Amino acid sequence: MAQRLIPMAVFLAGSISIPAWGEMLPDPTRPAAEAEMLAGGMAAPIVGPVLQSVIMSAGRRNAVISGQLLSEGERFGEASLIRISENEVELSGPEGKQILKLFPAVEKLPVEKKETLHLPPEKTGNPRKSESKVKAP
Repeated sequence: MAQRLIPMAVFLAGSISIPAWGEMLPDPTRPAAEAEMLAGGMAAPIVGPVLQSVIMSAGRRNAVISGQLLSEGERFGEASLIRISENEVELSGPEGKQILKLFPAVEKLPVEKKETLHLPPEKTGNPRKSESKVKAP
């Protein structure tokens, strides 16, 4: 009898602690800590509308601004959403035009073009090129 109770007790003790494992996992949708910090190490205050997501598909463009799903032409408070692109949206309201960026701390920089060496086709070692010269028997 005691031999049956010991495995059952071990199983129950193990299954009780399993839900605690989920508490140790970070939220994958939460922004990185660096994104929430200012240069001085203090949390950045959220002022005004925040672009959280852009959803684009064939014939459809939506944006999530401060938790509200919007399409082009719809209103967010007193402003109208006039343009949605893959990284930003443009609002127009009584205070003028406002651009919200999906990643405000990220700035795209132009890539410097490097000079490339172009070889003639016969020197590239392209196997398809040599196969086309072989005649079938």
